[in-house]
Order: sequence, then structure tokens, then C-alpha cells
Amino acid sequence: MKTKILIALLCAVLSVGCCSQCRQKQKNAKPLTGTTWHLVQMGGQDLQLADDSFNLMLGEDGSIAGIAACNRLLGTYTTTPKYGISFGQVGTTMMLCPKNDVLEGEFVQMLGGITHYDIDFDTLILLQDGAIKALLKAQN
Repeated sequence: MKTKILIALLCAVLSVGCCSQCRQKQKNAKPLTGTTWHLVQMGGQDLQLADDSFNLMLGEDGSIAGIAACNRLLGTYTTTPKYGISFGQVGTTMMLCPKNDVLEGEFVQMLGGITHYDIDFDTLILLQDGAIKALLKAQN
């Protein structure tokens, strides 16, 4: 009997601690919209990209604007409860990029498969069916 009470009490204390951490995380998290997000990891590989490339900004109106390797990105997205997100058709301008043009195509293609997101303070985590596909850091 004492063991059951002790276990129940321990579970209650742990759940309060976890909820407190979740609330703190949400309070300090950068907002999804209005933040410039810079790609730092894709497909499990860390990337060292120029600050003025591979940036994405999501508008409150469901629009996407940004820049990939050297081409501008435009498109739409929608969110759902429980951090669901889907990107509509994402288009780019057609300039010939001297570097990272393959990565640019992979980045745009990856966005099309994203199903969920999470924000951990200043990091946007893009997921496809529970698997992390990309990490983006807040620039502002």
C-alpha cells in the first residue's frame, strides 16, 4: 500500500516538473511566424551555410518567403492543431547558383514532405511522420 502511494506521489511530482519545463520552453520559444529561420541541418547532416542563404520566413497569412542557394523561395503553408504543418507548392526563381544548387532542390523537395514541426527555443524542427528532416535556427 505504501509503495503504491509513493509511486503515485513520485509520478505526480515528475509530471508537474515536466509540465513546468514544457511551459518554460513554450514561453521562450521563437514564434513560427515572423522569424527568419536559417537551415543548419538537413537529413541528419550539419550544414555550414552562408547567413544570407537557405533562409525561410513564414507569414501569418500562410505565405512563405525566403532564399535557398541563390534563388528566391515563394509558397504557402498551413498548420493544424498539435503542431501539424504542410507546405503547398514551393516555387523558386531559376537563376543558376554557383554552389549548393543540388542542396537547393533537396531543400525544396524536403519541404513538400513535412508533416509536423516543433520549436525548441530558437530551433525550428521539421519532421516527416515523426522523423527529423531538418533543423533551422532563428536569425532574429
